[in-house]
Amino acid sequence: MHYIIAQTEVSNEAESFFDSPWWEFTTLITKAVLVALWLALVYWTYKDAKRRISDPLMIGIAVATSFIFPYLGTLFYVILRPPEYLEDVVERELEIQARKLEVATNTPRCPSCQMPVRDDYLVCPNCRQNLKVACKSCGKPIDPAWRACPFCGVDAGAAQARGEEEEMFT
Repeated sequence: MHYIIAQTEVSNEAESFFDSPWWEFTTLITKAVLVALWLALVYWTYKDAKRRISDPLMIGIAVATSFIFPYLGTLFYVILRPPEYLEDVVERELEIQARKLEVATNTPRCPSCQMPVRDDYLVCPNCRQNLKVACKSCGKPIDPAWRACPFCGVDAGAAQARGEEEEMFT
């Protein structure tokens, strides 16, 4: 009998705790925080969906799901959302088009720094890498590996030798 009386005293204390103003205040604050978190997740879903999805209907469905199913709707959206932002997709497409255009125009590049150079450059204006040598006969740029100048027809070795002789006499 003594056990039953002790047990009823503990249950009376527990009931008085759950009826206390502190408990009511704590539950009210917890409910307010949970509602605020739910609404913040709905807002976040809307902002994120606008950055990732171009179809307004799909944005509306994502936000409605987040609103109707608190917490779970946002979780489903996070799992199913597109992996990239729309801005990143557009930027990647522009980069691909630029690369295709670059390949199509086939502009020559410096072998050292990969900057675009013109065909008539003797040195790279960026890194000063020697690209070509000037023909001693006509002065046009020629590749050092060429045996003859394609502009004046003079043997490249002879033209360079002739240019060296002229430099010695001047």
